[in-house]
Amino acid sequence: MDKKVVDTPEGRESAGATADKRVVVSLRRMIMDGSIEAGAKISEVRVSEIFDVSRTPARLALRALEVEGLIRKREGRGYTVLAFNTDDLTKAYEVRGVLEGLAAGMLARLGIAPDVADTLRAGIEDVDALLEGDEPAAAIFERYQDINIAFHDAIIQNCDNDFVGHAIARLEYLPLLRPGTVVFDAANTRRELNRLRFGNMQHRLILDAIERKDPYRAESLMREHANQIPVYASLMA
Repeated sequence: MDKKVVDTPEGRESAGATADKRVVVSLRRMIMDGSIEAGAKISEVRVSEIFDVSRTPARLALRALEVEGLIRKREGRGYTVLAFNTDDLTKAYEVRGVLEGLAAGMLARLGIAPDVADTLRAGIEDVDALLEGDEPAAAIFERYQDINIAFHDAIIQNCDNDFVGHAIARLEYLPLLRPGTVVFDAANTRRELNRLRFGNMQHRLILDAIERKDPYRAESLMREHANQIPVYASLMA
């Protein structure tokens, strides 16, 4: 039955997208925890072998990690895993937190459009349903990543200040600075799921502050939320 579903253009596209996300999450974690060391060469073929996927999801995963700044395209074939400085990342996250906080505060001051509020609320409810379901942890992490990115993007894109988005984009040359990007520790599933619940609670509080037109609270909550990754990384070290 599964084979018949996948063996259509739509099914193959869906299966490829799922494999792509799974590889991105796992490969990102391996780079972050040092399983794949800085300076190592990594290619589509190698990724395909490691994760038992076809070349297409391997290629898409590598492109995604290149955008995140974790790897760089080599002159020939393949990519090089980049080194990154934890102190620089922490400073960059502080800047991103200020920018995302500014976006949330401006949206609260401006007044959120009903359709944007509905989009944010739907994302929060989707995460609630996801965490209450019985899907495997890997599938939950993949889906959460999509919802989380969409939540952050919606606030940035609707704050009525394009310069916020432009400034954030300038930071994305550093690893994991894309708003909404989350790193998961597959070895500690229970802790990670609790972290997702906490993050979604923060989303709910941020939306509440925006809808109440409380810019100071919205900005403060978003800054705290955006700065969780370096705090979490330090706890894992």
